[in-house]
Amino acid sequence: MLVEKPNGYRTRFFVTILLCVVLDIVSVAQTSQWPRENPPPPLFAPKVEFPDYELRQLNNGLQVVIIESREQPVVNVRLLIRAGTSSDPTDKPGVAALAAQLLDQGTTGRTAQEIAASIDNVGGFLSVGAGADFSFINILVMNDRFNFALELLSDVTRYPAYLSSELDRQRQQMLSGMQVNHEDPEYVANMIFERLIYGSHPYGNPYAGTPESVRRITRMDLQTFHKSHYLPNNAILAIVGDVSSEETFNGIVRALGDWERGDFQVSDPVDPP
Repeated sequence: MLVEKPNGYRTRFFVTILLCVVLDIVSVAQTSQWPRENPPPPLFAPKVEFPDYELRQLNNGLQVVIIESREQPVVNVRLLIRAGTSSDPTDKPGVAALAAQLLDQGTTGRTAQEIAASIDNVGGFLSVGAGADFSFINILVMNDRFNFALELLSDVTRYPAYLSSELDRQRQQMLSGMQVNHEDPEYVANMIFERLIYGSHPYGNPYAGTPESVRRITRMDLQTFHKSHYLPNNAILAIVGDVSSEETFNGIVRALGDWERGDFQVSDPVDPP
């Protein structure tokens, strides 16, 4: 037996169907009329104008790049040594990093405190470090302190003391940093990724070595690395700032002209996979 629904039920049913049809029509209309925009086209490549520069070379083989820049009364002095972490001894990764980090931690003529005070007193900036293929000393000063910057550069580059006390302090800082890094998943992932990419090539080694290798690095290791790689004929000096070319070159000759060249062996690691 069929049971007839009340009229109210049928009315609500038809109203619901009609509402769905109307909404569908509106949706189609909105979709067809919705404004469409393509992404903007790429900009034209900007014109790159490299500043004029001058290349010179000292008798000891030191290459010099001079760029006069008069926008601000400052001078940037940057020395690059063509030896970085990829030049580490195979059994002691971390030597290059330690040798570079200790450059400003005392020389034969200045303590670490005296170096820090001297650069602070002139309102300058000094940084040292090592990358995969080079080590660097970077100094930024006002242009009237340019000769001071060259003299300080010469001192920290050529005469680092590598005191045992400073080595122990820096070593402990590196080990503490490694302990923190080894608990960081991102650091561990990057370290494993580099080893998978570069294999046994030096690029696959940790930048600062391993805890085991850092504990075995001695003062003699640092001195040997410095003597073998920190040479004028294995370096390039860049001077950028508010100084003239002649003034710059004459100052470099006074500060670094007696830096003795030496024989160095270019490392020839295995090709990366």
